[in-house]
Amino acid sequence: MAFPFAVEKRGGLNIDFLLTHPLTSLFVVLGSFAAVSALQKKVGGHAALNPVIWSIIICVVFIRISGISYDTFMNGAAPVHFLLGPVTVALAIPLYRLASMIKQDARALLIAIGFACLFSAFSAMGIAAALMASEELRLAVTSKSVTAPIAIEIARKIGTPESLAVLFVFATNIPWLLFTGVFFKIGNIKGEREQGLTLGTVCHGLGVARAFQISEKAGTYSVIGMSVMGILSGLLLPILILTFFK
Repeated sequence: MAFPFAVEKRGGLNIDFLLTHPLTSLFVVLGSFAAVSALQKKVGGHAALNPVIWSIIICVVFIRISGISYDTFMNGAAPVHFLLGPVTVALAIPLYRLASMIKQDARALLIAIGFACLFSAFSAMGIAAALMASEELRLAVTSKSVTAPIAIEIARKIGTPESLAVLFVFATNIPWLLFTGVFFKIGNIKGEREQGLTLGTVCHGLGVARAFQISEKAGTYSVIGMSVMGILSGLLLPILILTFFK
């Protein structure tokens, strides 16, 4: 689908060519993130201006308005996508720096995240059941607090639509990220360790990005929360659901 306002100027400048050029997509990705980050700093770091969420929205709007395909857009954004691997590996650095502190907290962290795993899944299932949701919805909502790839794998194992699982993941992520401060006040969550662990456990990857905006300590504990929550959910939820609820 061509850009609705595409025109070819004298001299051979074609708007369609510019829109489909890889550098344009890369500029949109980096430019939107940089612009929202700068705006967020200007207003005091308000969580509602989360640069990750707003960058995604801006990119979606750009793709929709320009009419370019997702594959074309991703061709330009490939360098950013490639860097996700090294960045993920680099998360081990703050873990190493705080290794001694993490060792002291290991038992408490495992118990807390284990409880969060079970409570998050089955309280959501209970609420869905109380609202007379279908079995498909009740089961799909259980994987809402893990990363999307793990949620998809859980959905495959328990026989629920993958799209529903991903939908519930983002339905959990976005409110938490936009209103982080509000939820922290309601729950009286003040320490950097507790805030980071909460964000990693509830919002996983996007939560980790938000936690590192708070501090390195918060970011480190968010990595632990995301990782352990994903492992426990991936191991326990399919077994429990298939044994007791199907």
